[in-house]
Amino acid sequence: MAPTEALLHQLVTEAGLPAVESFEVLRGHGFDHEILRATLTDSRQVILRHRPQKPRALPVGLARFLAAHNVPAPALLAGHSFATLYEYAPGEMLSALVAEGRAGDDDWRSVGTTFRRLHDIRFPKGLAGLLTEDKLVLESVDPVNAMHELLVEAEPKLKVKLPVVVPHLPRLHAVIDENAPALRETATALLHLDVNPANIIVGPTRTTLIDWGEPGVADPAREIAALEEHIYLINGSEIPAAFYETYGPRSLPNTAIHRLTGAIGWYSEDDFEDWATEEDLDPALKAKAAHWQAGLRTYLTEIDHHLKAF
Repeated sequence: MAPTEALLHQLVTEAGLPAVESFEVLRGHGFDHEILRATLTDSRQVILRHRPQKPRALPVGLARFLAAHNVPAPALLAGHSFATLYEYAPGEMLSALVAEGRAGDDDWRSVGTTFRRLHDIRFPKGLAGLLTEDKLVLESVDPVNAMHELLVEAEPKLKVKLPVVVPHLPRLHAVIDENAPALRETATALLHLDVNPANIIVGPTRTTLIDWGEPGVADPAREIAALEEHIYLINGSEIPAAFYETYGPRSLPNTAIHRLTGAIGWYSEDDFEDWATEEDLDPALKAKAAHWQAGLRTYLTEIDHHLKAF
């Protein structure tokens, strides 16, 4: 029996669930974990997430917190630092719906409702932080300074990777300063912080957010900007108005600024080079990463157009 399969049977037993009847490996989804979907003898389904190289503390407190605040997230059934067993969230990945042109207005309203519930968990302005090892540690953060620091750190890498962006950085610094009051006065909120649409499951009754690896607290506009970016990277489209019918108005100028700085920060990281050279990475994931990188490059080469919107 393979190690991951053995973990599946072990955790199902520890959770006090009926035995595993069958399972399948879900490929092409995670860059740092293996995923199994199992059907139990009573027809229920569960999901095993196995991270053999990246142990994490079992997120018991997070699971309780999300449930207490009515955030649509899968129930944690069992686990340890290398693997977790969750209830199965029925539905389809938003990534598939968008890529195949099947995401309707009702789907987007459902997605908007879920993010509204999440971002309604508010914290005082100026506080931010990550939830790690099942502890939420917040500190005072100036979002304006944080954005300036991100751009300064990214500039040397941009000179090598995408030099066309560099002449526009002074204008982006100025835009951040011009909109400092809005950035500083926004209350922060609980964020998922990995809103890849593959982690957004649109179901028949609700949209569920899965893979809560490193949630945290920050400006909710940062999360909406990241979602906009991912939708753009799938097929160049935008989040439709139906999403904002249930989520609420798009935060301006915060979302637009986070969209630009977030794209610069991500493009400047070494993730794409690491994924391209990782010998054991699923070819489908390598292709997905290359597509993301190309999409970010296209978006950032039009930075002059984006800046004119301010």
